[in-house]
Amino acid sequence: MASLKHSLEYLAARAGMALAGLLSARRADAFGAGLGWIAHRLLTSRRRLAHDNLKQALGDSLADNEIARVARAVFANTGRTVIELARYPKLGNDGIRALADPAGLTVVREALKAGRGAILATAHFGNWEVLAAFLAVNGIPVDAIALTQSNPRINDLVINLRRRVGINILEVPANARQVFRSLKKSRLVLMAADQHASAGTLVMDFFGRPAAVARGPALFAVRCDCPIIPMLFRRERYDRFVMITGGVIRPLHSGDEEADIRAMTSVYVRFLEENIRRWPDQWLWTHRRWKLTLPEGNHDQAVT
Repeated sequence: MASLKHSLEYLAARAGMALAGLLSARRADAFGAGLGWIAHRLLTSRRRLAHDNLKQALGDSLADNEIARVARAVFANTGRTVIELARYPKLGNDGIRALADPAGLTVVREALKAGRGAILATAHFGNWEVLAAFLAVNGIPVDAIALTQSNPRINDLVINLRRRVGINILEVPANARQVFRSLKKSRLVLMAADQHASAGTLVMDFFGRPAAVARGPALFAVRCDCPIIPMLFRRERYDRFVMITGGVIRPLHSGDEEADIRAMTSVYVRFLEENIRRWPDQWLWTHRRWKLTLPEGNHDQAVT
């Protein structure tokens, strides 16, 4: 039964890819948004989760009708992201390069000149897939840490789409040695650092609630003496994105590794929160980000 389900999902994905490749950029964008709106109607548990997350995080600044509007936009953004990934063959490298101003890449190139690599801390915001592709087609050596899809055929399809634009994939669970090896080769390791981390975490305040944050990005940065670059790829319109880059976060060398990891992590977590607050419709609120229940006053305590 699972095999049949996987085969049907794969055939649907291939059909969607073929259609997306036939459409203009504007119509493909509308197609992706339409898929997102259908998902919003059908995936009731995810819709409720998005509403609950938005209410608890932004309920003081957004009315209920605005929360509903943002939730719909979140699903539409996810649909657009999927279709844009499917259109890599149609766009080609030149088409991907045309999606944003490359000026923001200067900070990445400067960071890599030291020869120790760099960590790019991003989030499921705007189009995180196109961010990795944009870096790669502009000559940045990118190794992206990515989850393995439950459907093996879909997983292979997605990996091939990423690789065809020059992205090397380190599949989760990624071996730490792979990451250290990439950094030693002066490559950029891209990590989506916005989701719940189940092991080796820090507990930090995120939108006023305790959240488990992966310590991996800062740990690798400290031990390889390389910087963390916070970066997001904000959707501006159907064919244009804006690169948002935070200040480069360098290892502090205080002599207290755990304190340095916490301090560095806190900087990019604040960067992510500030930008999600500004453009809430571009973040993936459908994820169960806040799974922790801690006693009052116990925020920002390290956990193992």
